[in-house]
Amino acid sequence: MSYKRIELEYVEFAEADDIWVRAYTVKKANTIMAQHVHVHDHITLVASGSVEVWQDGEFVGQFDAPSMITILAGKKHAFKATTDNVMLCCLHNLRGTDLKSPEVITQEVNHAIFISSI
Repeated sequence: MSYKRIELEYVEFAEADDIWVRAYTVKKANTIMAQHVHVHDHITLVASGSVEVWQDGEFVGQFDAPSMITILAGKKHAFKATTDNVMLCCLHNLRGTDLKSPEVITQEVNHAIFISSI
């Protein structure tokens, strides 16, 4: 299968009391959110649709909405939409971390780019 890079069509940020939420909408199945790493644990909520998940290059499983995925600090993680119209919400608790934002510490592809099948 061939892939191309696409810009995010929707992303929303919200923050309250050191809890950061980043919401993504993935319109097309077979779109991949590139592998990246954070310095803190966080939760990814599958709010709609289904995704496949990898951590440190190993397949973790398929998650159907509504479900929550725990991502441990330092673990490279990536998602692949297996249905159209997926919504992912990444929840980051920054209290006590001295971080100003949940930005990635390393990435293999720009965090603001998804890869979609052609």
